[in-house]
Amino acid sequence: MNRHSGKSPARRRTRGSREAQRVLAQAVKTAANYRPSPSPFGDSENMAVKVACVFGPYRNRDKWRVIYDEGDRRLSKVFATYEEAQAVVETMRASLSSQAKRAIGDAVAEFLAEKQKQGLRPLSIRSWADRLRHLDPSASLASIQPRDAQALYDRWVGTFAAASHRAYLRYSRAFFAWCVERGYLRANPFAGTKPVGQPKRGKPQLRVDEARILLAELMDAAERGEEQALGLALQMLHGLRSGEVLKLRARDIDGNGTRLCVAMEGGKTANATRTLQVVVPALQTLLIRQKAGRRACDLLFGHGRARPGDYLWDYLNRCCARLNLPRVCPHSLRGMHATFAVQDGASAQHVAAVLGHGSSEITRRHYIAPGTEREAQARSVAAVLLDQGPSKPADPSPARGIEQAIAVLRALSP
Repeated sequence: MNRHSGKSPARRRTRGSREAQRVLAQAVKTAANYRPSPSPFGDSENMAVKVACVFGPYRNRDKWRVIYDEGDRRLSKVFATYEEAQAVVETMRASLSSQAKRAIGDAVAEFLAEKQKQGLRPLSIRSWADRLRHLDPSASLASIQPRDAQALYDRWVGTFAAASHRAYLRYSRAFFAWCVERGYLRANPFAGTKPVGQPKRGKPQLRVDEARILLAELMDAAERGEEQALGLALQMLHGLRSGEVLKLRARDIDGNGTRLCVAMEGGKTANATRTLQVVVPALQTLLIRQKAGRRACDLLFGHGRARPGDYLWDYLNRCCARLNLPRVCPHSLRGMHATFAVQDGASAQHVAAVLGHGSSEITRRHYIAPGTEREAQARSVAAVLLDQGPSKPADPSPARGIEQAIAVLRALSP
């Protein structure tokens, strides 16, 4: 018989295992919900995180004590027998070791799976995965201390543009905050890392003559059956997002090619769903031809398969290189559309409606080239002072922005 108890060893091990699971669950729960108060001696979130430990068993009169040390506080539990206490210690140490060694890649996979269960769209899931791929998936969560997080962000700052490295920091901070909520970590190592730099607003845009050259090339290529060229022409003339172009279905070409139904199944924002008027006859003809032979719900582009954004990006890069034009991305064509429309007299509110923005402030800050509205206002004042004819009443239709953008680009030869 064991000197610590008169009970059989098998019974003591079983009881000890059950008690270990109960105590462990309670310890993890309290640790996950615990938030230490600010320290008067420094910022506890930026200090090194002390790994939780289990000590014991220690004799406590005729019982045995186990201590769970979280660094900022201690929890203790007394057990009747040495075997029960030892079983709790071994189980908790094994669990803490497993949590401390949990790989970042495994935690990211669990995090993304939970986001998917919450209803996050596949595009947003991919965005999260792309932002978090700069974390070493093989490293353990506990290995990332505040100083490591700062060093990692400093490396991003030296490699990426401000908008990118600030996004990586924002997403990484949110991910590690989730790890704290799950009880995998006691503190967020990125909590004290401050973003630096100012992201650039908007993207480089083509000038009017350059846009005419590109549009002429795209329309000719679309006539030859190159569908990427047709999609990019839609972005130039109607300000669509790349994702909106690639999600168009055959039934979205309506009114014999004169109406374009955009994001009818929902888009990036609540304002993305809109109907635009197609007024260029050549574009109407191309859209009708692209629709022909497809079922109503078939995708209009991508040969029936969903395509990533670089399906248009790569094609545009090749066009710009072949035409000796500045390299621009498809999304900049959307901003160029906004700039040309405002230059020709459309209001920012009308352009925002055409682009599917909820606020004209977004259009001003990120799409319309700086100074464009001031130039348009100056021309209006000059027209009044020089008596160049009565000004036309404002057309409240959002399609006005499209018509004016086409008026600028319609002369296809430079």
